[in-house]
Amino acid sequence: MYYYGDADTSYHYIATPRIINMIKGGKAPWLTLQLYANYNIGHLDLAANDNTYFNAADFTGGRNFGTRYGYGGTLTGKISMHREGNIRLTVSMTYNRFQSNFIISASPEGKVMYNVFSPSIGIENNFSPDRKVKPFIGIDFAGSIINGEATLTTDTADFKVKIKNSLRFGVSINLGFEYSLNNHVGLIAGYRLNHANILGKESKISSAPNETYLNDEKIPVNSEPIPYAGWKQFVYSTFYSGINIYFGMKNRK
Repeated sequence: MYYYGDADTSYHYIATPRIINMIKGGKAPWLTLQLYANYNIGHLDLAANDNTYFNAADFTGGRNFGTRYGYGGTLTGKISMHREGNIRLTVSMTYNRFQSNFIISASPEGKVMYNVFSPSIGIENNFSPDRKVKPFIGIDFAGSIINGEATLTTDTADFKVKIKNSLRFGVSINLGFEYSLNNHVGLIAGYRLNHANILGKESKISSAPNETYLNDEKIPVNSEPIPYAGWKQFVYSTFYSGINIYFGMKNRK
């Protein structure tokens, strides 16, 4: 406590106890389980046409996937690779569904939807795993099974096309933060940029007229046309939030 004339310049804390507790270290969890909901926005060829509106000619001509928006969920396990807990192995299972009439109103030309099942494995750097606020960045490598169904409206009757299971391989960049409510439970929010079909692109004709594959590979010049086929990128952003369950974590009080 100091006095300068009549002025009392005494102080006791440079921050409140709550703030001090947020920045003080503790013990990082050895395992974190996460369950969160996804909201997806497609890019490039996963953005339908300019108005994100289902266009039957664009879809059948292989110019885009015919939709943009989607939703889903993810279950992730994160395992600390050393005592400090900064580097974590991540293993995830994700389901996403994209459909042309999810956000945008239904098109008179038809509709399309995709199911995307994506197991993945990756590596993550958590910048402060032993504190209440835990920002992180990571990379994941995923295999995705993509299927779906399209309905094309005609003057007589609707024509349904089944999109058969197609296996693709890709990568995603993941960043976000966790906030631990206590030593056992916390919250998570983040952003993920996904490119689901870097490897495995293929275009081929199905034996059934009302079935097709994902058909995302370019057709060579002077080759026989393939319905719904063309070079397409399955790229999308995911905004997510959910809950964490911690094992072995201890925050300092």
